[in-house]
Amino acid sequence: MILEPTFCASVVCMDPLNIERDTQELYDLGHRYLHMDIMDGHYVPRYGIYPEISRFLSDCFPDMKQDCHLMVEDAEFAIDQFADIDAITTFTFHIDGNEKNAARIIDKIRGQGKQAGIALNLMSPIDTTVNCINHLDLDFVCFMGIHPGVLKQTSKPEVLYDKIPELLDRIYKPITVQIDGGVGWDTIPNLIDAGANFFVGGTSTIYKTDNSVYNNSMKIKELMNV
Repeated sequence: MILEPTFCASVVCMDPLNIERDTQELYDLGHRYLHMDIMDGHYVPRYGIYPEISRFLSDCFPDMKQDCHLMVEDAEFAIDQFADIDAITTFTFHIDGNEKNAARIIDKIRGQGKQAGIALNLMSPIDTTVNCINHLDLDFVCFMGIHPGVLKQTSKPEVLYDKIPELLDRIYKPITVQIDGGVGWDTIPNLIDAGANFFVGGTSTIYKTDNSVYNNSMKIKELMNV
């Protein structure tokens, strides 16, 4: 469980021809998490990271923990494709469309020795996720600040400023709260105040093009006070 502010860099935002170089740069700056977007072109209108890329990064950077975000129609099939990759520590699946199978998917993730998380879209109701936290001891929850898998959209982090406290008020234990989308210089402090502690970032933070990765990393650490 992650309760201190933590940053996780999105691999799909790296230079696709220089993923090893970009990961090494993150490692040298002290970052220890990679966010792997697994997309099937059906659940969301894009394709994402393949198992071979995840396995390559695991072999090259065994200390870089991989956080796998499943944006797929068949979460259990996707888990099987990635489960034997040592650096993967977490699988997150979307609750929308998986409400009836949530317990089975969580058990499958746990059976692979990984932590289980549920992702909530902007307008997803929180009732099933609250039940999974309280009764199935879910490891973490991921709030989406954008619609998953859609390029060039306006983020809506203000929705989360109310939604995160609403969920935290209804659960019985501390939990890691991840934010994916809408993470930027102006939103990180407000999201921390709302209860978030695990931030996925790409072109609005670590790979923001108006500055170097080094300077962006320093800014992230300053905002998170780490």
